Amino acid sequence: MTKTLLVNCYLDSNRIYELREALGKFTVCRIVPYTSIGLGYELPASDISAVVISGSEARITNPEDLAKFRGVSELIKSCKVPLLGICFGHQLLCSTYGAKTATLKQPVIDRFEQVKIIQTGDILARFRMGQTVPFAEYHNDFVQKDSLENAGFNLLADSASCEVEAVKHKAKLFFGVQFHPERITVGGETHDEGYKVLDNFYCNNVKRLGI
Repeated sequence: MTKTLLVNCYLDSNRIYELREALGKFTVCRIVPYTSIGLGYELPASDISAVVISGSEARITNPEDLAKFRGVSELIKSCKVPLLGICFGHQLLCSTYGAKTATLKQPVIDRFEQVKIIQTGDILARFRMGQTVPFAEYHNDFVQKDSLENAGFNLLADSASCEVEAVKHKAKLFFGVQFHPERITVGGETHDEGYKVLDNFYCNNVKRLGI
């Protein structure tokens, strides 16, 4: 089974549990807290096949919060294996390459959002172009669509509440999703499509490279 470096960006480190459990269906995780990733940090082992950057209570639009993750941004820049950023991790990925972020007029708080698939394949394989898919979301900020091109990303999905729901870097196997694919139950509602995204990330990118 592949090995993944899971960067825990949560200020309350215990919140990584749900993501760790979901990823455990597809990979073996080595969890590293963001506080241990300084400038010049290198992947800890040659057998790491992927990097996943978690969500966070931190706000990408708050300069003081963003400054705490400079080491993680440097890791993103130097990463040579497939990478997936989730929620805050997605925003940090895009911001690292120059995309702009902003605050939603109305935050999306702990609900399933209907996400429209714009481009299939890669992490969105097995979904259809134009299909709307329910994914769990909890966020206040977002990546601005008009800044993606100059930052080197293609838009993969959007929704009524958020203009950038999923992206792929044009030159690297780097992906970002605003939603939480690890979260398949919110309240009494369950949708497991998020697990398909995680499965696609590993099957279509990590395993395909044989790393």
